[in-house]
Amino acid sequence: MAERPTCVCRRTAGPLSLDGTLNDPAWEQAEAVALVQAASGEPPRQATEARLLWDDRYLYIGFRCQDTRVYATMRERGMHLWEEEVVEVFLDDDADDYSYAEFEVNPLNTILELFIMKRGEVWKQLWDWQAPGMRTAVHVDGDPSDPDSSDRAWTAEIALPWQDFCTAPHLPPQVGDRWRMNLYRIDRSPDGDEYSAWSAPGRNAFHTPERFGWLYFSE
Repeated sequence: MAERPTCVCRRTAGPLSLDGTLNDPAWEQAEAVALVQAASGEPPRQATEARLLWDDRYLYIGFRCQDTRVYATMRERGMHLWEEEVVEVFLDDDADDYSYAEFEVNPLNTILELFIMKRGEVWKQLWDWQAPGMRTAVHVDGDPSDPDSSDRAWTAEIALPWQDFCTAPHLPPQVGDRWRMNLYRIDRSPDGDEYSAWSAPGRNAFHTPERFGWLYFSE
């Protein structure tokens, strides 16, 4: 089994301005990580880049998604966003490989939060769990309401407040702390759906905490 990757998350003077474009100058200090095909680990047809930063209040995640067909219909919080196009963040703040929070954002800036407990094939989804302080913004270079429009890309910015976590050893994190994490994207296309991941699980299944990588909090 491949070694789990590490993403170095640098501390920023913060706070970041979220407008969905990733144009805040602070993003330039963040390490860019590329997503790969979840099953094969090969480069995807539609490239996805992610960046992460943190400060005393938030963990910031930015996604930049190449996309020639941006389309979504779900506008109500808590809907099954994974059935359409979406980016996802899975965070295991105590690194136990069993319990983790899931955050999803679609091109319409609709969000979904879940808390998952999974050991082997036994797992539970806590649908009533929410992250009330979560902030998001999305920008689409195209028209997400029209599947036949000429689209180019979409970007998403997510800010997760430390108050929405509870099992981490330190909140806010201390320099040197490590959480488990994975980043995902689902791209729907008439040519075939594409599942991308930062730490490839080896199959098109995202709920694989044993394959989450490391999120390292740096100064």
